[in-house]
Amino acid sequence: MTTTAPERTGTRAGTRAEARAGAGRRVPGSVPVFLLGCAVGTIASIWTVRAGTNLDYGDAMAHLTIARRILDGQTPGLQQLGTVWLPLPHLLLMPLVQDMYLFRTGIAACILGTLCLGISATALHRIMVRLGLGRTARVVGLGVLLANPSLLYAYTTALTEPVLIAAILACIAGLSGWAFSGRRLSGGELAVFAGIPAACAVLTRYEGWALVASGAIYVVFVVVRRGDGVRRALVMAAAFASAPLAAIGWWLSYNAAWYGNPVEFLTGPYSAAAFTEVFVEQGQLTTKGNLGLSFKVFGWAAVESVGLLPLIAAGIGLVLMTWRWGIDNRALTIWLAGTSSAFLLFSLTTGQHIMVNDVSLPSGAYNNRYVLSAAPWAALLCAYLAHEIGRRKALAGAGVVVATVAALTAQNLWWAGDPGERMTVIEEAHLGQRNFTDVKKMARWLHDHYDGGNLLIDESADKLAVAPVIAIDFDQVYNRAAGDAFDDALADPGSHVRWVVMHRTQVTTYATKAALDLVTTALADDPAFLAGYELVYEIADLGVYRRIGG
Repeated sequence: MTTTAPERTGTRAGTRAEARAGAGRRVPGSVPVFLLGCAVGTIASIWTVRAGTNLDYGDAMAHLTIARRILDGQTPGLQQLGTVWLPLPHLLLMPLVQDMYLFRTGIAACILGTLCLGISATALHRIMVRLGLGRTARVVGLGVLLANPSLLYAYTTALTEPVLIAAILACIAGLSGWAFSGRRLSGGELAVFAGIPAACAVLTRYEGWALVASGAIYVVFVVVRRGDGVRRALVMAAAFASAPLAAIGWWLSYNAAWYGNPVEFLTGPYSAAAFTEVFVEQGQLTTKGNLGLSFKVFGWAAVESVGLLPLIAAGIGLVLMTWRWGIDNRALTIWLAGTSSAFLLFSLTTGQHIMVNDVSLPSGAYNNRYVLSAAPWAALLCAYLAHEIGRRKALAGAGVVVATVAALTAQNLWWAGDPGERMTVIEEAHLGQRNFTDVKKMARWLHDHYDGGNLLIDESADKLAVAPVIAIDFDQVYNRAAGDAFDDALADPGSHVRWVVMHRTQVTTYATKAALDLVTTALADDPAFLAGYELVYEIADLGVYRRIGG
């Protein structure tokens, strides 16, 4: 086990005691930090719920919808997880969204996000303690994480970032606890405390799959350095990877069972490949094969989401850490937090992912929230820099804290001056709010005037994922998720539904070709439908129809 020099701002004995405490399973301060994270998350949630911004992202409403229809709908069951997104966030939301109020307001996501923020802060704290970073450094690291408005906003929504970041940090905390433990931990302990969080990351976003690879390499390095041999290293790496590999196997089996294709999530009509196909046809996937542009786009997203000042401090910390620690176990632990960033940069360059911001070709604001997974890495590097400053100069700890508060305040004041332009995550939310204005008006009208009867709507169509705003029980709704029941309703709406929502003219701008409105295709020009239903509400190209005669 490697140790670090103590901070001069504290006593040598005190710092050694902290290091010994951090080497055990119990890490002092974990509970207070968890409560702090939950308190910050609660305040952020109150702010966004009151403002109504926690449902600005269309994906957030879609995640809430998927989670509810697992138990509520025409055909409930695990098949409702679909294959567009990995399943864990929906499974975690599932019990919360069964309450219609929590579902309609999005508070269900706030509850999950608040718990995830508490877990994220606690895991970050435990990592910093196990690295031997002093109190001042830990305050800085937590400040960078918890004072980031884009990150806090995401944690109040049903987006996947809260679960992903919590899982990644919990996994790294488990690996650091194993690597720096005062005793040799078993493979079973490694599997439980690091492998299970890795499995959670695997079932949340594909960055988690990359974490399994980097985590296994980390385990091999640590074991070989202990002198236990390559064979023992491979056994321990297998122990770590057992749970996440089982999770991957389950996901492949799920896709094979329901879609007849174990890699449906890669090649199917709702896959990332299908999603990027439209951008390829329009010549907008310009980062593919262009590492320079990919790095530029990623970097700009990081600047506007993590912050310029934290990134500058993190960059200095990275250089200093590499100079002082090289690639020892402590440095490798911090490098692990950069796995998701490396994966995202790789995905941009290979055309598996699209991100649009001010420096992309063309420019705009899209998918920049993915870069929020870099925030923990920046927080760890900033904490390391604070540690090095504090250990070199007497009484520097207070100055570091004051400087951090000043820097984060200046950064947030800059963002607050024009959040819709200076923070791409917030800009994306603003764009979502504008894009969904008419759809939400329609959904609220339907909610207010709904007086019973079944509803036919293609929620998979462009911008119609507004079930939380409509807020009626899903067993009254016929949509694509209903399978054959949806096809039956399309063929004979009069016998199945009282209400129909559709685009009055077919969608021409869409993210994927699967976003065409199937209800529009089937009914917009059907004389029998038009004779049996009346248009009771219209806005933009949307229409709400009610069956004539009740």
